[in-house]
Amino acid sequence: MPATWETLWDAVVSQIDGLELDGLSAANIRQQPLAFNPADNELTAGAIVCPVTETEGNNGTNQSSDIGYGFQVTLLKVSNSALNKTAQQTLLPWREAIRQHFHHQSPMTAHGCYLCTVEPAPVVLPDAWKHQLDASALIVRCWVLE
Repeated sequence: MPATWETLWDAVVSQIDGLELDGLSAANIRQQPLAFNPADNELTAGAIVCPVTETEGNNGTNQSSDIGYGFQVTLLKVSNSALNKTAQQTLLPWREAIRQHFHHQSPMTAHGCYLCTVEPAPVVLPDAWKHQLDASALIVRCWVLE
């Protein structure tokens, strides 16, 4: 039986693919342990989904036995490092659609996930920008009662 984390990771990727966002599909949504690899010249536009530290529910509440499994969704595309508004025209609609799909929703039932939340992460990743990539990130957290 696969680990809860692995099942949820697959489910998050499947949900993002199911949004059918223009330019974002299973072919360019990757699952990997690191959110960014500047040496990878194959992915010119897409998303990288990687696990981040899990969190526990609030102590002293009914949520105290809940675990929030987190997944950083890093959206990226090759750019010329332009500092203008058009640089994020692809990434911001993806980011907004993913946030709306997951935040305070329960779009999946994988491994008992009863709620997803979305946490802020950098809208622009400076290290990626230095490598000619526009990149934006957010964290999808899947809450499970354990």
